Amino acid sequence: MMDPAIALSPRRMDEAKRARLAERADTPPEVLFFLANDPTTTVRAAIAANAATPPLADQVLSRDTEQGVRRVLARKLASLAPTLDPAATERHRRVTWDTLCRLVEDDAVPVRLAVAELVAEQPDVPRALILRLARDIAMAVAEPVLRGSPLLGESDLLSLIAAPPAPGTLCAIARRPNLPEAPSDAIAARADPPSVAALLANATARLREATLLAIAHRCGDQAAWQAALVRRPALSEAVIRSLQGVLAEEALNVLLARPELKAGRTDMPGPSQAAAADACGMDETGFVSAARRGQLTDCGRILAALCGLPAGVVIRALQRREASLLVALCWKARLSPSTAAFAQLRLTSSTADELLVLPGGAWEMPPERMQALIEGLFAPSAQSPA
Repeated sequence: MMDPAIALSPRRMDEAKRARLAERADTPPEVLFFLANDPTTTVRAAIAANAATPPLADQVLSRDTEQGVRRVLARKLASLAPTLDPAATERHRRVTWDTLCRLVEDDAVPVRLAVAELVAEQPDVPRALILRLARDIAMAVAEPVLRGSPLLGESDLLSLIAAPPAPGTLCAIARRPNLPEAPSDAIAARADPPSVAALLANATARLREATLLAIAHRCGDQAAWQAALVRRPALSEAVIRSLQGVLAEEALNVLLARPELKAGRTDMPGPSQAAAADACGMDETGFVSAARRGQLTDCGRILAALCGLPAGVVIRALQRREASLLVALCWKARLSPSTAAFAQLRLTSSTADELLVLPGGAWEMPPERMQALIEGLFAPSAQSPA
């Protein structure tokens, strides 16, 4: 229990005692408000972080001269965003919302970013907040929202594509998981080279065959488009035909190495397996890059090439998102344990405590166990459709 006499006399305290008082949840509101104007940054930052600080004191801190204090406050108020309502009439909630809006307009990018990082992927924050962050001119702020917010609908995305607030807006939207066809078409129609390359590299983006054909016809002088296009899953025969005679040698080698061409187009000469692997970037570096983007299909193709296994079998195995199977395939492909640990975190639902790579880089599973898991991929039950 706090001594009331101490709580009401912060002027007689040194900085360390005032900071401790500023951190306490049971400090009287009037004392917290007083400390919001403290001359010491450490004390004001503690007030900004304190959930018990009254909204009017937060409002004072939103104008603080120290960016670090405003950033601490931004993180606290952003965590409250799901409880806020722009139309609220209750005074405290209204003041908190207005203060958060002020921080979203702050001149300092790190302050605005502190809000964006916490609300970018939340489904229950005020939509007005997401729309403002999506239109931020600093891509560090806007990108997490553009790529991850479930509150941005197709109409929002189309509006942003039609009038991009910043040069990187289109690329950020192009990398959005499961991007619908209409925004994909709109990005392709703008023919902005980096944005189209990002769109093609996004394996989850939905692209109509007509859109892919239009891109294929214009990709003759766009090496990045070619490199991404020939790696897209499930290219139609029409798209593949349109690419012949257009692709540069490296992209053509990747196209010719695709399993569907090797199986069904024996009239087309293909490179050796080693050359195809080089052209596709099918090495540990390429695998890490694909895992970082969460591209299971590319990860499966690279592992298949390195293991000497059928690509379809490996891709289906990865789609099961089983940590033990993924790590076994990394072991079989002779990837480093650190790469296997990274892939387990990125491609499965594993946490750091569940890693199958021990400290120091040792495999947790014995080799015979990992070999058995790989051989199990070819058992009749594993081959039958689910």
